[in-house]
Amino acid sequence: MNKADKLTQVIGIVDEKCINCYACVTACPVKFCMDGSGEKLKINHDLCIGCGHCTVVCRHNARIPIDDTEKFFSDLKQGEKMIAVVAPAIASVFPDEYLKFNGYLKSIGVKAVFDVSFGAELTVISYLNYVKEKNPKLVIAQPCPAIVSFLEIYHPELLPHLAPADSPMLHTIKMIKEYYPDYKNFKVAVISPCIAKKREFDETGLGDYNITMLLLKEYLKKNKINLSSFPVTEYIGAPAERAVTFSAPGGLLDTAERFLPGIRRKTRKIEGTHAIYPYLEGISKHINKPEIEFPLIIDCLNCELGCNGGPGTGNNHKELDELESPIRKRSAMLEKKINPRQQESEFRRYHKILKRFWKAGLYNRDYINRSGNYKIKIPNDAELKNVYEKMLKHSEADLFHCTSCGYGDCYLMAIAIFNNLNKPDNCLHYTLSLLEKEKKTTVFINRQLSSHINRALEVIEQIHNLVEHLHTVINIQTDAVKDSSIVTEEMVGSLKTTSELSREKRESIKQLIEHATNGQEAMKETVSAVQTISESVEGIGSAIKIISVIASNTNLLSMNAAIEAAHAGEAGKGFAVVADEIRRLSESTGSNSRNIAQTLSGIISNITTTSRRSSETGALINVMASEINNFAQVMTGLIDTLSELSSQSFGITKSLGTLKENSDNVKTDYDKMLQLTDKLRYDINFLSAMSADIVKAIENNDQALIQKLTNNA
Repeated sequence: MNKADKLTQVIGIVDEKCINCYACVTACPVKFCMDGSGEKLKINHDLCIGCGHCTVVCRHNARIPIDDTEKFFSDLKQGEKMIAVVAPAIASVFPDEYLKFNGYLKSIGVKAVFDVSFGAELTVISYLNYVKEKNPKLVIAQPCPAIVSFLEIYHPELLPHLAPADSPMLHTIKMIKEYYPDYKNFKVAVISPCIAKKREFDETGLGDYNITMLLLKEYLKKNKINLSSFPVTEYIGAPAERAVTFSAPGGLLDTAERFLPGIRRKTRKIEGTHAIYPYLEGISKHINKPEIEFPLIIDCLNCELGCNGGPGTGNNHKELDELESPIRKRSAMLEKKINPRQQESEFRRYHKILKRFWKAGLYNRDYINRSGNYKIKIPNDAELKNVYEKMLKHSEADLFHCTSCGYGDCYLMAIAIFNNLNKPDNCLHYTLSLLEKEKKTTVFINRQLSSHINRALEVIEQIHNLVEHLHTVINIQTDAVKDSSIVTEEMVGSLKTTSELSREKRESIKQLIEHATNGQEAMKETVSAVQTISESVEGIGSAIKIISVIASNTNLLSMNAAIEAAHAGEAGKGFAVVADEIRRLSESTGSNSRNIAQTLSGIISNITTTSRRSSETGALINVMASEINNFAQVMTGLIDTLSELSSQSFGITKSLGTLKENSDNVKTDYDKMLQLTDKLRYDINFLSAMSADIVKAIENNDQALIQKLTNNA
């Protein structure tokens, strides 16, 4: 595509507002400028003719007009020198205030305001002059830039039949540039009812701002500007007459009748996207057939309500008579100024005025063949069949030719899909086929779901029973934990008391060890003393034996002395007495020595026994001391262990507290779990019943039941 073939974007897209309703495709007269292959509809602006009909039918404001309103006001504030040309539709948009609108423009710095109606008068002269000089087979009027774009892109074969003259707006601008030199270098702001006019200005290099009346009204409302507060200000230059109705359907003919009475019989008036574009396509098919007679002039408009209800006016919601009433009122006011008796002379006078501003060749217009923009491929039969298969269209009965896709013809939809401008998902039949399959699938799935739900319900019931049992066990466990906590706390208390007592007895154990050690030493000394006594007693025994021998010898001596005394007679009586005493002493000594010997023998025996027992007792005391020492060591370890256990008892108590708290939490959670399983069991039962109802509703296509189920859901 050449850069020159690029077309100005005049329609904006607000993706977040687009809901893919396809109203814009339905309204679009050329269809293939719309790209529905993605998530949101897009526009190929080089195929869009700018008719603006999509902005009218879009109720979501996802399609919006693009113009130069903001730039106009911005540049004006920056001191840009400007004049304005105003389309005749202004009288319909601002009834009774259109001349006050001129006052507003002057108040904000616009130097001069011209009426496009006068340019329309010049346009009719250009048309009639062309017909007179060239005697064409057919002249297609071109005040509408959307029609110009349509022919340039889609039917360039009709461009030779498109009137080679400028639109009324361009006539007006060229007239100003030619005959008002004071404004030659001024920027031109066009107050327009048409979105597509921007393209006309860009293509010809005339007209600097396309300011749609729609966005102009929004600007005035936003800034709280009341036109009634401004003075009435007339247009600059020669006034228009009949052409003030040019914005209404048939306005061109009304004006042309003045110059060429009866021209209506050779003219076809046609307007509206649903009528004009199919009509032009029909002409394209038959233009070279000599047997078909065509009208001399086709007075055509893109908008069914004319320029007064164009997409750039915001008036599309009004009735035709409501729109045209202010226009007729303005026309009637102009007619009142003409004296009926002087109509002929007034016409000649006005015609002279028009000729002053009309120059041969000044208002000529050339067109650009933009058919290179149109690269739509037409599928052959095999390719078309393949596309239809993708759309699940297997027979003629599947060709609905509905308007859900926006094309109104399955063949056109197939072409769009073939060119990647759409997708089967946007076809109603495709969607219904999928829905039917999904319906069957849904019924099957719901049956399976119902079966699984019933099995799940059984499992849920088992789980519920287990949870109930577990809930009981948890309650018992919780109580046991509480009891264990109490017992353990008491045990830990006793342990702490025992630990404290053990620490107190540690010193007693130490003293016991010391006493045992002392006793062992004392016992050793006792055994040693007993042994010493035993030895001493044995010495006494030996002495007593000696005494006993002495006593025996004394006794023997006394016996000998007695004998000797007896032998001595009287002289020996005294000695006999002594001898007798010695004998008694000897006997007493012997007797005493025997008694002492016996006594000592008993003592020695007892001392021996005592010594033996003392030795045995010493050994036992040694063993006892060793055992006491071992016991002391064990008791010391036990006391240490008890001390450590006592120091850790706080942690045990704290852990038991935490365990008790967790046990309480578990009990609470299981209470909730039990409630939830009850609810889940209820929901599963409800879901099971609902699934059965859904299957029944889908099988019977019971929309009322489906709606009821949906509402209940």
